[in-house]
Amino acid sequence: MLADLIQSPTRISTRGNAGPERLNVSFQLENPAARVPLFASRKANVVFNLAEVLWFLGGRDDVEMVRYYAPRMTSYSVDGLTIAGAAYGTRMFRPASVTGRSAFDATLDLVRCDPDTKRAVIPIFGAHEVGDGSHPDVSCTIAFQLLRRDGRLHGVCYMRANDAFQGLVSDVFSFTFIQELAAQLLGLELGTYAHHVGSMHIGDQHVPKARAVVAEAGLARQSHSPARPMPADTTWDVVHELCAQEAQLRANRIRHTGASLAATGLPQYWQQLVALLEVYRRIVHEPERVIDDDVLALLDPSHRWLLHHKWPTRVPPTTELDQEAR
Repeated sequence: MLADLIQSPTRISTRGNAGPERLNVSFQLENPAARVPLFASRKANVVFNLAEVLWFLGGRDDVEMVRYYAPRMTSYSVDGLTIAGAAYGTRMFRPASVTGRSAFDATLDLVRCDPDTKRAVIPIFGAHEVGDGSHPDVSCTIAFQLLRRDGRLHGVCYMRANDAFQGLVSDVFSFTFIQELAAQLLGLELGTYAHHVGSMHIGDQHVPKARAVVAEAGLARQSHSPARPMPADTTWDVVHELCAQEAQLRANRIRHTGASLAATGLPQYWQQLVALLEVYRRIVHEPERVIDDDVLALLDPSHRWLLHHKWPTRVPPTTELDQEAR
């Protein structure tokens, strides 16, 4: 996407932002579990990616949680307390006042009852957002669809607009995570993920960085980590426990070690995600302390690789991926 935008002559200038744009862009991922791109020149914040999807899964729209991971997102808020457009979880996971069920739950029930359904769609962009030019934030995502075919669960995301340098990484991470969770809850294999965008664009200020990513992508020595699939026995209880762990770590009420992570009883996949949040807690709350090797050893190798390139003075480059890159 970045390469196409750099080579595209089409340009736009909207709301004070200028840069290259391509219309009607689509792509498909064959393995959505491989949702973490590894580029040293694109210092992706995988901690924020995880926190954002947990924010969605909790049906939240509060500024308090996202401020801890991404302070600049407070600019999306009008009242300083809540975020409207980017809070997709309120439309997907917050229970309806009438039925007590979320749109996500209703969609899964529809897939269970009618395996061939084409109606398993969760609307996200609301009619009230049309023409609201004064609001600093309206939903970029229009809808998310699930399609069950031949024992596999496919995901389709429809977006009105996407920033290919900033938002695309987070959006693909979130929706493929939600898709994989849905597949496990339904007892299905993970299918493909498709992403359709009306306006794919980047800002002029990001073009030099985009060129660096494209150049790095062309290097034969680029490292990749095999995708760890979500455990087949994943339940909502596990997700709720992860959300509870996140809240405690964010508030600096608990401090995990390798032993305490094992004592949570969570499967290793989910322990690795808690370890990721623990490392970030130490980066924020314990800036002078060395991060213990037993916690770093629990990290998914790709996550540790990203943490090192994001915070090189706190997370040492001792993973197999870094040794391979050297």
